[in-house]
Parts: sequence; C-alpha cells; structure tokens
Amino acid sequence: MDYHTRTAALTIVLLAATSCGAAAQTNEPIKIAVGVDSAYVSLYLSKQDKLFEKHGVNVELIQFAQGGDALDAVAAGQAPMGGAAEPTTLIRAARTDIKVIGIYGQSGSYIKFVAKAGISDPTQLKKVGVVPGSVSEFSTDLMLAKFNIDPKSVELVKAGPPEFPALLARGDVDGYFLWEPWPTNGVKQGGKILLSSGEVGYTYNMWLSANGAWLAGHQTEAKSVLGALAEACEIVRADPSKGATAVQAEAKIPAATALEALKEVQCVVRDFTDADMATYEKIAAFLAKRKITPGKIDLGKVIQRGFYTK
Repeated sequence: MDYHTRTAALTIVLLAATSCGAAAQTNEPIKIAVGVDSAYVSLYLSKQDKLFEKHGVNVELIQFAQGGDALDAVAAGQAPMGGAAEPTTLIRAARTDIKVIGIYGQSGSYIKFVAKAGISDPTQLKKVGVVPGSVSEFSTDLMLAKFNIDPKSVELVKAGPPEFPALLARGDVDGYFLWEPWPTNGVKQGGKILLSSGEVGYTYNMWLSANGAWLAGHQTEAKSVLGALAEACEIVRADPSKGATAVQAEAKIPAATALEALKEVQCVVRDFTDADMATYEKIAAFLAKRKITPGKIDLGKVIQRGFYTK
C-alpha cells in the first residue's frame, strides 16, 4: 500500500470514528430533573408510554425530593431541563441562565393549607410551616394578606415537605400550605384541610425550564419534549387512571392516592397568557420584597413566550 493509499484509508477511518462519536453524542439522553408528586404526571407518563421516543427525543428523568432540588440540578449543570412551579424556578433564574419554555400543568386546588385540630380560622394561626422560596411560602403570604393577619404575629417554621405532617402532629406548627401528597398526609396525622391556594388568589403553573446555553443549540429537541408532554396530557385528560398508574410507577405514590390528586390537576401544555404574566409579576415582586432574590427579576429575559405552539 503506497503513501497516498494509506493516507486515504486513514482518512476514511478517522471520518468513520468522528461520525460514530457524533452519533453517540447525539444519542446521549436529555436529562430532565423532576420532583416526586402527581404534578409531574405528564413527564412520568411520557416515560412510561415511550412518548419521548415517539417524538424523537431520548430522555432520562432524574428524580429529586422536590421541584427546588430539581431546578438546583439545572442551575448546577447536572441536567439541561427541569420542572417546577413559578417561585421555585424564578429564584434559580435570578442567579443563572434559566429559560422557561412552557406550562405543563396548573391548579388552584392541588396546593392546600392543612391545619391542626382546633384551628378553624386562619386568624388563629401562630406558627405556620413553609418551604422557603416556594409556592408554599408564596401562598402563605397571600393568605396572611387576604385575612388581614399581621405577618409579625405569625412565626414561619421552615422545613422540607416530608417533615411537616410530623411537625403538625407534634404541634410544632399550626398548619402549612403544601402540594399533595403532604396535605393528605397531614390529614392522616389528625389535621384538616382549611383552604386551597385558589381561595387566597393563586393558581399554580408548572413550568418546563431549560439551561439557556443548552436551549440555544437544542430548540428542536426542547419543542419535541413539549410535544410529548402535550400528548401525555391528552391521555391523562381522557383516562386519568393511566396517569395514576404512571405516577405510581415513577413516584411510588399509590395509584388510588394519585388518582384523587389528579382530579385537582389540570394536565395541559400551553404557552403563556397576559393573565399568567400578571401573576408572575406578583411572584417576582414577592421574591424581591422578601429578599429571596437580589432584585425584581426581568421576566422578559426568563419567560420564552411563543416558544410552544401546538
């Protein structure tokens, strides 16, 4: 084999190796960080029913105890995409490049305030449990305002969601605003449902977010993920039991419990409306007022209106 023949052969081998490497990189799964509750039903069902594959994307779900941990993973570069509600996401977007590309669920009744026995009115509250910087704290703030309760008269007890049912049972808190299954678990500890977030003026949106740098080069893949979630939501709306089965498989929540929770969750994938933006402005102002963020977040840089289209 002469020099030119050997060179040509080597070039072919190198091109083949490069091609294989590129293909391998393309097939790397898109890691999506999620929490563990029924609000993530569209993501769970998309995995269980292989809807991600149907829409042309290779996805790996990474589970965390709550949405805040999931968005921390996006902020830290552990996952290019993640899901959580508005306050949780905006806190992370204040310190890193996170873009919100669509809504995949909403509810005004899924987040509830559970109170201990003997509490029949919010004005009786002295110690309220909150998950800092989350929909839990935001809903609590709205409740205090709605019932003209002086914030200085109420002690905010900060902890993680799984801790509150036990804190309620021990009397360490009078109540707490949280998403399911923690209100139901609180009821099992002797508590009672006093309010929903909708009754104090808040209907949460679950946001799908992406690392800004990653999104710049993967818009097609991100839209395909939203397409899979949209199809999953169609299935859940038509047959909630399928969603409950997926929640049980992925989050280890009993199907019967998940099915009850899904009655309060509107599984829908959509773009952002003017009414949404008005609510988000209130959340951004709340976070800045509480000094949870350095200042009021510029929503125009975070919310990608028009990214999702049916």
